[in-house]
Amino acid sequence: MDSLDYDGSTAFLGDWGPFQRTVFTLLCLSIIPNGFSGISMVFIGDTPAHHCLIPAALNITDEWRNASIPLDEDSQLTKCSRHRVDIVKNYSDRGLLPWVDVNVSSIPREACMDGWEYDKETYISTIVTEWDLVCSDDWRAPLTTSLFFCGVLTGSVISGQISD
Repeated sequence: MDSLDYDGSTAFLGDWGPFQRTVFTLLCLSIIPNGFSGISMVFIGDTPAHHCLIPAALNITDEWRNASIPLDEDSQLTKCSRHRVDIVKNYSDRGLLPWVDVNVSSIPREACMDGWEYDKETYISTIVTEWDLVCSDDWRAPLTTSLFFCGVLTGSVISGQISD
């Protein structure tokens, strides 16, 4: 028998009938959830818009609360810094108004100490919002995706060997 005669060597299997089509369709349908788990990291690992949290217990006026987060060059709230809250509280307690009595841009900045406030318009919760994977820890979010797919690879190799 010729090794290139594929049809001849597989003739004992029979023709492509209803049973083969059914098995093929069911196998294809069973693969669809694999795509869901692969693309899920796009959504659960996304970083929503955020800025420093100004604690409610700070007891400052609304004007100072709005001015306590500086703006970046795109006129958006900065993501990783705020004006020093001890100075902001002092100005607020004295009854001074931001941009009227005080040049707010001259107040020194500090890193976010009390966490972040996240925009919940698109996502209620992601791994970034649950574990504050922003600013100095922003490298951890892509790491979670890499670790997830390392687990997928390891699981595929192990379950592939077990299935054989």
